Amino acid sequence: MLAFNDKKAPFDKTAVRVAITRAIDRSALLNSIWGSYGKVTGSMVPPTDPWYQDFSALYPYDPAEAKKELAAAGYPDGFSFTLDTPNYDPHPQAAAFIKEQLSKVGVDVKINIITPDEWYTKIYQNHDFAATMQEHVNDRDVVWYGNPDFYWGYDNPDVTALIAKSEQAKTADEQTADLKQANELIVKDAASDWLYLYPQIVVARTTLSGYPVNGLNSQFFVYGIKKQG
Repeated sequence: MLAFNDKKAPFDKTAVRVAITRAIDRSALLNSIWGSYGKVTGSMVPPTDPWYQDFSALYPYDPAEAKKELAAAGYPDGFSFTLDTPNYDPHPQAAAFIKEQLSKVGVDVKINIITPDEWYTKIYQNHDFAATMQEHVNDRDVVWYGNPDFYWGYDNPDVTALIAKSEQAKTADEQTADLKQANELIVKDAASDWLYLYPQIVVARTTLSGYPVNGLNSQFFVYGIKKQG
C-alpha cells in the first residue's frame, strides 16, 4: 500500500489523496511486479474476509481527472513530496513506478530508501513522513483506520464509531455489516492507496515423496517465488 500521512499537507485533503490514487495505474504496477499474479482490490480488505467488497473501480486510473482534482484542491502546478520506502523488494521497484506515474500529473516524488528499523522509528513511532510504502498482512488490519493515533493519522469519527461498534457486535452478520460500512467510507476518503494484494505462490517438486529427516532432504524442495513482469 501507499500510505499517506493524512494529518500532513497536502495529504490532509481528501481531494489530493483521490487525485494521487487516480494517477497511479495499479493494474500496470501489479503486472510489472508480479506478472499475471495478485489482485487489485481497491481497499485494505482482502477477498477472504466476509466484509470484502471490490472497490477497485471506484477511483480508476485517469491522469486527466487527477490533474483536475489537484487543481481544484489548490495544486494546479502539482507539488513535491518525499516517499519513504523500505529497502527490500518489491518496495523500491514499486516506488520508482509510482514516481514515474505521478510525474505525469505534475507531482514530483523524491524517493528516500530506508531500512526496516528506520521505518519503524521514523514512520511508525514518530509519524515523521509525508507518504510511505508498506505491506500489511495481519488479520483485520482495516480496523486500524478507526484509530486516529495510528501512524497514517486517518481520522473520520464515523469510521471510528463503526469500527468500535463492530468490536461489540453480537453476531457475525452485525460485525460484517459494520465493517463493510466503515470500509466504504475509508475507501471513499482515499485514506490510503491500496495498490494490490500480494499473490500466494508455492512451487513444489512433482517428484516429492517421504518426509525430511532432521529438516534436511535433498529431494524435498518447497519454496516461494515471485514472477517478474
